[in-house]
Amino acid sequence: MTQVDFYILRNGSINSLERFTCKLAEKAFKRGHSIHILSMDSDQTERLNKLLWTFNDNSFVPHVISGDEYAEATPIHIGHLVEKVSITDVLINLRSELPDNFARFNRIAELVSGDAQQRQSARGRYREYQQHQCKVASHEVNG
Repeated sequence: MTQVDFYILRNGSINSLERFTCKLAEKAFKRGHSIHILSMDSDQTERLNKLLWTFNDNSFVPHVISGDEYAEATPIHIGHLVEKVSITDVLINLRSELPDNFARFNRIAELVSGDAQQRQSARGRYREYQQHQCKVASHEVNG
């Protein structure tokens, strides 16, 4: 059964959401997980790729963009094309819809900014996950 955790950020900026994505990916990596970050589009993929190198001066978070030649040996992948997702351990979803084949993941982290429209969309996903018998929890966090 897939565990789904919604992380509701109190402040609504996209920058805060992307920085929190990096922190969450780093935390999961340090716990031995492989992670796929499902971005909204290629622009966000590139921003996250750069941010993962710079968001914390004291850490190293090994990652590649999906499809990279080193993907097999790298624990964190970033991409916006669902069909290129090869990791099934942890998915960090930044999209406003349920990911295709979400049940193949052990854990899903749904990140939601403070934006009213994003919160409304997240409520719908929350109900959909519940209908699919996923274990669902939500957490309010500071970005």
